[in-house]
Amino acid sequence: MIKKAIFKIEGIHCTACVLNIDGQLEDTTGITEASTHYAKQETTVVFEKETITPQEICEIIKKLGYGASLISSN
Repeated sequence: MIKKAIFKIEGIHCTACVLNIDGQLEDTTGITEASTHYAKQETTVVFEKETITPQEICEIIKKLGYGASLISSN
């Protein structure tokens, strides 16, 4: 089943940060789409709930060096 989650991101300083987050997430098995909004400091992720959880996505973002917390998930 496809789900969508929104994460608050801390530490985005430039468009390279956005590309880094989106690229890493989209290369992760189970994630079909990632879109980071620089001004809002948020990332929206479309994922397969059978393959990956919002908590695991949050940990991936944190391993990249950014603060991350789940805002919402449906």
